Amino acid sequence: MDIAIVWNVAEARGEWPIVSGDLGLDNPLRSAVMVSLFSDRVAPEEPSLQDSAVGIQPPGNAATSGKNDRRGWWGDAYNDFPIGSRLWQLRRAIKVGEKAVLIELEAIVREALNWLISDGIAARIDVTTAWSVTSASTAEFAISIYEPSAAQPQAFLFSWAWEGL
Repeated sequence: MDIAIVWNVAEARGEWPIVSGDLGLDNPLRSAVMVSLFSDRVAPEEPSLQDSAVGIQPPGNAATSGKNDRRGWWGDAYNDFPIGSRLWQLRRAIKVGEKAVLIELEAIVREALNWLISDGIAARIDVTTAWSVTSASTAEFAISIYEPSAAQPQAFLFSWAWEGL
């Protein structure tokens, strides 16, 4: 077992629940997925073509220094592979058409979870994305993680909402 992480949608942050005066426990794979997706990975200095297609801009320059925060965890400066995801960058995304943001969302989720395959925790990861049928500014994503020794994948469902999208 691992420490549980409960997502607080209203405040867009994870919290550790207290159960009977102690930290709550949960499935370790779920905890790893939560940290991988909802910790801020450092943004690259220049966005990829796919990032640019949905409106993700490079960090600011001297004139826009308030926008140059690449975020991430300081410890990643010493790691070959940063932890977390770039989901936070999608706050800057622009919904043009029906597919571009969903393709970028899938790429970001795969990037964040790829370490599970590299470390042998997962044999395969499937990610599907779709716009919510109840909210035009909410994307939903389903993740199926196939562990090498398990008969069935573990499934995780999440959504991500944008302001003003």
